[in-house]
Amino acid sequence: MNDTLRLGIAGFGRIVELVHLPLLKRLPEIEVAGICDVTPQRRALAAKRGFEVYDDPEALLAAPIDALLIATPPNSHAELAELALRGGKHVLIEKPVALNAEEAMRVRDIARQEKRVVTVFHNRRFDADYLLVKRLLDEGVLGSPLFVERRHHMFGTGASFGVKSFYPKWRDERRYGGGALLDWGVHLADQLLRLQLGTYGAVRATMGGIWPREDEVDDYVQANMVTDRNVILSMNINFGSALPSPMWVAGGDKATLQVVSPGEAYLCEPGKSPRALEMGKDERQGPERIYASFADAIWHGGPLAITLDEAIETMTMLDEIRASARQTKERADGNLICGTAG
Repeated sequence: MNDTLRLGIAGFGRIVELVHLPLLKRLPEIEVAGICDVTPQRRALAAKRGFEVYDDPEALLAAPIDALLIATPPNSHAELAELALRGGKHVLIEKPVALNAEEAMRVRDIARQEKRVVTVFHNRRFDADYLLVKRLLDEGVLGSPLFVERRHHMFGTGASFGVKSFYPKWRDERRYGGGALLDWGVHLADQLLRLQLGTYGAVRATMGGIWPREDEVDDYVQANMVTDRNVILSMNINFGSALPSPMWVAGGDKATLQVVSPGEAYLCEPGKSPRALEMGKDERQGPERIYASFADAIWHGGPLAITLDEAIETMTMLDEIRASARQTKERADGNLICGTAG
């Protein structure tokens, strides 16, 4: 039956305040029935905005809610998802779904046992730049695909985005699931996988810290792989770059696409001047579809806009990037047997 979906929210940070709540206001079928946060200041703000507030996730899960949005730091995603699923709640998880694929697969196992619905908020799948790249590849404008490069450069980490009353620098600490790979790499990996350019093989990656800090996390990620269609995929994340870098460079045997920024893109064909392309707009209904499909899946068993299996595939790629980068570092340090002098 179609009824109001009562949604609880664990974590009242900026991402909820600036992204999720505006979306939910446009979805009358979903009602925010309670918010849990560990900080008194954020609970007070939520209460001021008219929400029921809780200081403990178990108290929120004991309230009359049907589903839980998990918007806490990544290190608690899997634990909270398990708690909610065991309590009979459906779950929507902010990206990344978990710290690694193993945790994500455990969430999937529990969801199947409890017969609950789980989806993940991979909202960048609906950005205009990604949609343009996918459309030109699908329509054959670039010809047979040869390579796709995806980049995200920024000067500084996302720590400034965090709320001051909690711990703004959690994105810079490994214990919380901080670092460039889990912050932005999850978006880039999801986009590259959804281009559906074939099954990728061995990953070659480098990761490292740029900014000095006690708990070193990755500020830089470079990963390359080749698919079984002989398409080279690469991602580059750099939290120490103040220079503009194209978001995308995608090439085929007929033309090359360069997406400079969210509002600027060019098609480059041999022997011709670069041609500016109309970028279009973000698919505004896209993130809303994540929520709407979540409700429909709960009520009618409909398809999800983002499946947990897709999120696990993304986390598997991130795990392989980590493993390759670790091996690269060990070779550089001379710790591998094949890299020692004996």
